[in-house]
Amino acid sequence: MSKISIKVLGAAETFKSVDEELVETVNSLARIQGLDTVNELKKNTPVDTGRARNSWLLTSDKNSFIDAQGGYSSAGTGQMGPVSNKDIETLYITNGVPYIEDLNKGSSKQAPARFVESAVLKAFTPEGVLFETIETQG
Repeated sequence: MSKISIKVLGAAETFKSVDEELVETVNSLARIQGLDTVNELKKNTPVDTGRARNSWLLTSDKNSFIDAQGGYSSAGTGQMGPVSNKDIETLYITNGVPYIEDLNKGSSKQAPARFVESAVLKAFTPEGVLFETIETQG
């Protein structure tokens, strides 16, 4: 029996390029979904001064928060930098007002309890904790 061997030149480089393109596409789509979710959260957040509504942030750092104490923030995606083509990103949607958990529990008649989870579950299937309160200094 004879054997045939075929060597495909450039296959490794091609697969690497395709892998990088796929990772970048996944990360781009996740960011788009994240921004859509932030907009949904802003739409559903109860409003008195606008502080909580304007404190939503899409970020790649779970410890990155804004507190729009003046009622307005132009922040939307933080400083995430360019979309990675090396690793799938983990994204976080944060809110830095100290009473966001109370609002999410239904303390306002303007929004139902668990409006945060409702908005996130429309676009994502999260792994692990969906809503976490992080105590900060200061």
